[in-house]
Amino acid sequence: MFSVVCTFVQVPIALHYLGSEAYGFWITLAGIVLVLNTVDFGLGVGMQHAMAKAYGGGDAEAMRRTFWTGTAVLGILGAAVLVVGLPIARFGSWADVLHIRDPELRAQTAMALAVAVVSFVAGLPFNAVSRLAVAVQRGWINAGWIAVGSALSLGLVAAAAHWRWGFLWFLAASLLVPTLQGAGLFIHLIGALKWDLKPSRLAPAWEIRSLLRSSLYFAFPQFGMALVQSAPALAISVAAGSSHVTGYNLLLRLFSPFQQGQLILLGPVWPAYTEAHEKADHSWVERTLWRTVAAFCALAAGVAVAAWQSQRLLTLWVGPSAALVVPGLAALVAAWCLIQMAAQPFIFYLMGVGRLRQLAWVGTPGLILASLSLFWGGRGGTVEGVLVAGSATLAVSLLPPLAWESVRALRQHNPGGARA
Repeated sequence: MFSVVCTFVQVPIALHYLGSEAYGFWITLAGIVLVLNTVDFGLGVGMQHAMAKAYGGGDAEAMRRTFWTGTAVLGILGAAVLVVGLPIARFGSWADVLHIRDPELRAQTAMALAVAVVSFVAGLPFNAVSRLAVAVQRGWINAGWIAVGSALSLGLVAAAAHWRWGFLWFLAASLLVPTLQGAGLFIHLIGALKWDLKPSRLAPAWEIRSLLRSSLYFAFPQFGMALVQSAPALAISVAAGSSHVTGYNLLLRLFSPFQQGQLILLGPVWPAYTEAHEKADHSWVERTLWRTVAAFCALAAGVAVAAWQSQRLLTLWVGPSAALVVPGLAALVAAWCLIQMAAQPFIFYLMGVGRLRQLAWVGTPGLILASLSLFWGGRGGTVEGVLVAGSATLAVSLLPPLAWESVRALRQHNPGGARA
């Protein structure tokens, strides 16, 4: 929750310094970086699953081998993204696509996109470190470094605003923090596991092929989820301009404590699912799934209250900038958030019990359709059109298939139901 507090302090500082349009552009770029994180083709998630299985089975050497092999592959993928991404950032007419009106900001658009690409590439190999922390149930170490990164990000944003560094330096400072955070986590985790810094030998070719094959099942839902989380900012920019992203993002940040609370709850549950499933403790798995659904219901009530009181809360938080949130927008953003939150318990359950292929088949189409519908809904040039189209599609095409597949898996693994 410390990270959430830092974010809440950071937003008014950034908004008052950058202004509505530059702030919206900053949020849009952060969303693009989030989508770029899916170019690992699910490798990070596949690594986590493989390392959790090795940890549950006591095979430390297999865990080390998977970690170092995955890190090497992520580095290679990052280099490929750099080669492709920099020319795209340099030669595209992105200022026109995103409807950026400020002349100074328009002149910096291409360089800002290049900064986003470089920051992603620098941080990509460190994705393996956070996956390792979760796999070995050292999530508290990962959470600690997330808090450090949040404090560092707040400090840099405050410094950039105070000394008026300019948009590009502000952007670089905010986007490169995850790389510094990942480096700190790596040093801490290696020490906690008593590993030496000498990399383990890489996995043989057949093992790498097996890892990549299983990772592909993660890749599709992972890519779809990243699109769903980041596409609204881009769709709103394309439909109405970057300045209109600001009101949407303020509401999203307002609801973020509830979303973060759910992820904090589900983070350690996933590897625990995997370990319990390996030990055939299916009754515990079932009880835990329904408890995570109950936790979602409690968090959903919190989102509803925050949406109801959103104008008062935003006024207390960001002052006059709360006027950027038009009437009725809070309900639409809340619905968008709640639909995603409702899907999370089922997604984590299916990944935890190894039903990767089934998750890809039932989850990916709905996520992709919802992302595309955001841009379709933006044809009228309104934020409301973007969110209504995306939410309706997501609710119809994602939640029913996920719930159905989860219930089917429960019946297959534990026909008699959970024991009290």
